[in-house]
Formats: sequence, structure tokens, C-alpha cells
Amino acid sequence: MEDEITKHTKKIYDTAKSSKHSFGEKVKEIIIEICIIVFAVTLSIWFHGWSDHRHEQKEAKEFLKGLKDDLIKDIKLLEKNKKIAVNSDSNFNFLASLKNNQRANTYKDSEINNHLSIAIPVTLPSVGRYEGFKSSGKIGTIENDSLKGNILIFYQQTLPELAYSESFINSWELKILDQVLDKTDKTPIRDFLTTTKMQSLYGIGAHNLEISIDEYDGAINQAKKIISEIDKETNK
Repeated sequence: MEDEITKHTKKIYDTAKSSKHSFGEKVKEIIIEICIIVFAVTLSIWFHGWSDHRHEQKEAKEFLKGLKDDLIKDIKLLEKNKKIAVNSDSNFNFLASLKNNQRANTYKDSEINNHLSIAIPVTLPSVGRYEGFKSSGKIGTIENDSLKGNILIFYQQTLPELAYSESFINSWELKILDQVLDKTDKTPIRDFLTTTKMQSLYGIGAHNLEISIDEYDGAINQAKKIISEIDKETNK
């Protein structure tokens, strides 16, 4: 392309210097050559833009396909941790109801002890691919605004909020575990668990676990929605 432009530019120069043509012929010839150069430059710019856009869309599609694989793994992890939270919530609600439950005195200590187990779920999602694509400034190459927005919300808002909630619940469960392990007197476990302090700990824990379960559901549903949008986008 540069050679062509150079050739036509030289032709303009030669025409302007030529004594074989009239002034009108020179002007006509020069205008034709300028038009050829402008057309060639415009075509070159368009072609490079089209080529760059095609390359960007290829990279975006490859990213989305990889992101789908990451999200499938994350959904399995979220569902696993949600089950842990549901089980903990059931235990906490049971223990928090001991004081006001008329049947509480009928429970054997072994039945109560079965609800004292503590589980610490940790959600470590696959964010490497997303972070790499984002840090390279390529998120904008995803042309589907709905898909792009949902991806950003999921990774920038939903997962951090879930991590915060999970961290709070885990620290709360460890606080309860410390209380149980620090019990050194011979107070019956039933009496210990029905103290105001322990009832408050279990009550607050149960409330926050319910919130955490809703956040797991929200994250799972968002991930599934993104996968559905990715399928539509990559199958075009």
C-alpha cells in the first residue's frame, strides 16, 4: 500500500512539472491521482480496522468459552457450600430453639451433640481468566452489553459480597466453637446451650446463615444466566 501511495504521489509531482500538458489537463490529472490516494488510504484504514475487530472478536469468543468452563466449576463449588450453609442453619435453628422449645427436655444429650458440629465453607472461585482479560483492557470487546454487564456484576459485586458474608459466618461459627470448647465446668450441655449468650450466638448465626444461603442462590443463578448468554453469543 505504501508503494502504491508513493507511486501516485510521484505521478502527481511529475504531472505538475510536465510541460507536455496544459494547465487544465494537469489539474484534472492531479485530482484523479489525489482521489486514488484518498481511496487507497481509506480502504487501507477500513481493512485494518476490520481485521483488528475480527481478531478482537475471536479473542472475546475464546475468553467467553473459557469463562463458561470456569463458571461451571464455580457453580459446583457454590452448590456444595450452600449445602454446608443449609446444614449449619438447620443446626443453629435447632440449638437456638432449645430454650423456648417445650420438647427440649425430651432430647437426649447425644441428639443435641449431633447439632454442635461446625463446618467452614470457603468459596475460592476461578477468577484468573476474568482478571487477566479485564486487566488487559479487553472487557470492552464483548459487544453484548447485557452479557458484559452481568459478567462485571458477578465478578465485581456478587462474589466479593458473598466472600464477605462467608467470612462473617465462618468467624461467627469459630466464635461459637471457642465457647463450646472453653466450657470446662460440669454444667449439663443443655443448660449451657440455653444461656442467654449461647442463644444469642446461635440466633444471630442462624439469621446470617439464611442471608448467606440467599446469596449462594443468587450467585448460582447469576452464573447460570451468564452461561446461557455465553451459549447464545458463541453459537452465532
